[in-house]
Amino acid sequence: MALLKTVSSLLRSVTRDFIDITEYGYEQYQDIIINNVTFKKASENHDCVSRYSIIQKVLNKYSRPFTIVDIGAAQGYYSFGAAHDYDCVCVMIEGRNREYPMVGRQLLQLCRLNDSLENIILLNKQVVPEDLQKLSECESFDIVLALNIIHWFGSRWREVADSILNMGDNIIVETPPVENLASPEQNALRKSIEEYLIARGAKILGKVPRHTSNAKAAIYFIESEKKALARNCWLSPDGGNGHHAITSNYQMKTITKMPPHVPAVRVCEWKPGINLVTFLMYNGAYPSREKIREAIRRIQDPAHNDWTVNNMILQGNRLALIDWGDPTHGPNGGRRCSRKALKGHLRLVSIKEPARVERYFWNRLIKI
Repeated sequence: MALLKTVSSLLRSVTRDFIDITEYGYEQYQDIIINNVTFKKASENHDCVSRYSIIQKVLNKYSRPFTIVDIGAAQGYYSFGAAHDYDCVCVMIEGRNREYPMVGRQLLQLCRLNDSLENIILLNKQVVPEDLQKLSECESFDIVLALNIIHWFGSRWREVADSILNMGDNIIVETPPVENLASPEQNALRKSIEEYLIARGAKILGKVPRHTSNAKAAIYFIESEKKALARNCWLSPDGGNGHHAITSNYQMKTITKMPPHVPAVRVCEWKPGINLVTFLMYNGAYPSREKIREAIRRIQDPAHNDWTVNNMILQGNRLALIDWGDPTHGPNGGRRCSRKALKGHLRLVSIKEPARVERYFWNRLIKI
């Protein structure tokens, strides 16, 4: 009886705390899960369980920690599930857009309610081609989920597809099939996307029922191993870096750093997550800024000779330092973790406008 009362109380609390977008006339694409319990099923014919089991064919291959980016994450079903089931960091991208103006705010609330998970990240911004291009240049994800997203970009679909295919190692794409209910223009676009994916090496990972017709949609899998980072971080100069080579498989992932004008070549273990600069520039909304400030305080280390935000990897509620012993700074120089540097970083995390973040980074932190 006590257990039933506890569950009933939790249900009332959750119902009170998250936005139900269906009450406002919007479709709920995915089941809502909170701490691995399903609280509200998706709108009719959205089969999340089958899709997740297909995605798991790839996730199950990893014997190491890995990173997922979920582009257009909707209610976060696949990311929350993977974050619970695997040793991984899940990065969700979702924000206010014209078709579903409340979904970004809903997902932020769901992140807060999934408080048993410490390995989730939300970039709360509408998905646009320019951001995807920049993300593909400065980050390398192990798994890229792009479920029913490419066709939304109309004439810019190929630009979006190329960024997605250049974002990491294992790309999982669902795109609507040709079906009778769609217009001739929509079907022509869908056919073009499918043909392009197949030309880029896509194989069918599985098929799932459509919510709009009796047709089935293919979930495609593209192995697109990313060989290098074009940018050291989001704020680095435009592409063409080529000094950070990536080696990756299901058992290990390393980055080989070959800085110009320095004879040292270093092979470092890759840390799962995303660069903290990416989080700040991409309207990172979860974890909270206070949690990030706490994480920064925990990684103070005067032995690190380039203790700056671009060498901090966000892994959910934790941060990990990279680029230890940077030879470009020498053994006794560099940017050390001083009281002034700590104060500057705590101030930076409080800034939410990307233009101000960029100015503060170059004018206050890099000059320290």
